Amino acid sequence: MLTTVYFLHVLFGFAAAAFLVVPGWTLEMITHTRDVPFIRRSYRMGKIHGQIGGPLAFLTAIFGLITAWRYGFSLTSGWLIAAYIAFALVIALGIGYHTRRVNRIDALAQASPDAAPSPELVAAIDDPLSTPANWTSALLWIFLIWLMVAKPF
Repeated sequence: MLTTVYFLHVLFGFAAAAFLVVPGWTLEMITHTRDVPFIRRSYRMGKIHGQIGGPLAFLTAIFGLITAWRYGFSLTSGWLIAAYIAFALVIALGIGYHTRRVNRIDALAQASPDAAPSPELVAAIDDPLSTPANWTSALLWIFLIWLMVAKPF
């Protein structure tokens, strides 16, 4: 039973990262092509990634807590507290920024002419928070994985 819970924690964790990080970066790269029909098609297909990845992330956390408890780790260990904080930050950034950006670009691309992005779409593409938010999310995911492997403190 313990091995199964641990396996599910790892499986859900990698699946969550795969559904959230990879499509997120891909959509971001597609956005910067400024090819409106390509953006429309890609966002129509790809914006579901958060609706799958988000619940997988929460399943990761639930199975992670069960795993830590079953393996006898103190749920107040420093590395677990750091993981709780990093997880909360990555989820807050995902819901508070990334999901809104994806929905905004999708809506603006749907309303934009095919020949060139509308000024509103250009402004959304060029959002100065985009790059720092993407790097912050990526680093938080890397940090979470490192914490789970290294259990440093």
